[in-house]
Amino acid sequence: MIKKIWPLILFASIILMFVFLTGLIISITITNGGEKKQETLPEATEPIQTEPSSTNKAILVLGDSIGFGVGDDPDMGLGKRYAALIDPEKNMEVVNLSVSGAISSELAALVTAPENAPYIAAADLIIISIGGNDLSRLQSEDARSLEVIFQETFNAYKENLETTLSRIRALNPEVQIALVGLYNPYPEQDPRTSQKFFEWNYKTQLMADADLKTAYIPTDDAFKYHLDTYLAADRFHPSNIGYQVIAEALDRVLNGID
Repeated sequence: MIKKIWPLILFASIILMFVFLTGLIISITITNGGEKKQETLPEATEPIQTEPSSTNKAILVLGDSIGFGVGDDPDMGLGKRYAALIDPEKNMEVVNLSVSGAISSELAALVTAPENAPYIAAADLIIISIGGNDLSRLQSEDARSLEVIFQETFNAYKENLETTLSRIRALNPEVQIALVGLYNPYPEQDPRTSQKFFEWNYKTQLMADADLKTAYIPTDDAFKYHLDTYLAADRFHPSNIGYQVIAEALDRVLNGID
């Protein structure tokens, strides 16, 4: 009887051993597979800080009729012409607060007005055209009083311009400022008056050079041999070509080409 049962016990043992080995192999396979999946999971990363979705740069134009764009094509002017040169995709915002006929004291008042502070604070570049209307006083003075009137006029202009630049720096310390120099639309005038015109530009450039983030943009050398083309029909303001010439001078100076 025992001899008959023994083969059954042996057979059952073999079956149980086979089941155990099969289970062990499956368990190892599942475990290895789980570890493999864990190795392929991406590691956690810190949140990435990104810039705001709007990355538009802002140009602010301040000053007189040349800043305003009198004589240029409609809806153009220095700011938009310069923006078109450096940003063909038209992603630059241009704000123009210039007032035709403005003198330096009016510009100083404009930049100190609280309602204009946000425009100044947000600008990446501020283009200023001022002084031509101050200097126009010299046209009516005789030679004897020319020196006195020039000094009085320039001193007042210098004080107003310093106030303007100081106010801008207080609101926007890092902004690039471009101070556009004057051209002489009346080369045939009294040589002594012309000399005062050159002196005015020279002293204005010295003021600009005193600040590393203020650039002086010369225009007279470019205009004096091309007045017929660069002046508008009024023979005073730039034509559309003249404005483009100034915009290109801006580009050269601000990008270190000149």
